[in-house]
Amino acid sequence: MPEGLAVAATAFGIFALRVVGVALGTVRVLLTNRGMELWSAALGFAEVLVYVVAIGAVVRDLTDWPALLAYCSGFSVGTIVGIRIERRLAVGYVNVRAVSPRRAREVAEALRTEGFGATLSWGEGRDGRVGIVHTLAPRKLAPRVTALVQEVDPDAFLVVDEARAVARGWLPGATAEGPPAPQSAGPASSPSTSRRSSSESAATSGAERTE
Repeated sequence: MPEGLAVAATAFGIFALRVVGVALGTVRVLLTNRGMELWSAALGFAEVLVYVVAIGAVVRDLTDWPALLAYCSGFSVGTIVGIRIERRLAVGYVNVRAVSPRRAREVAEALRTEGFGATLSWGEGRDGRVGIVHTLAPRKLAPRVTALVQEVDPDAFLVVDEARAVARGWLPGATAEGPPAPQSAGPASSPSTSRRSSSESAATSGAERTE
């Protein structure tokens, strides 16, 4: 193989390995922030394996500028690729808040009609009373939620936050159960038992006063 072709092949290999490694690392960090332990551990293993192979090819000769440039370029491109992969996966949930001065109730009803849960509350803004609609949705459906809100009220103020943890509530496609009914501390007493206990207590108190 000609020397120039060998240098180009080595540089391309390092570039490709670095892109894959950094992309895996970017996705791993994002999944770690969402508490997905097993996926994060698996991606971490693959990330380190690719990193060791790539860095080993570079440190053999630090005067090999094509290899160094390929390594640095792969890091930059891998970051972009990792972010785009994570966006495509759209793992987790988002909390969407819509602030509407005039059509908050219509926004909430439209979301409920489309299968989303919606909680409506009221607040005080600069220009007076406003309605605040809260809804939780999978990240994949976030564009649908925001588009629906803007369709009902184009002037609504939208805020989309990452939901770190979700426990119960109403999610599209499934209804989570509410909290269980509180359990009594012990068996309930019947009315006759209660009356008998009251009579015995009264008799005991009377006897004590007589003595």
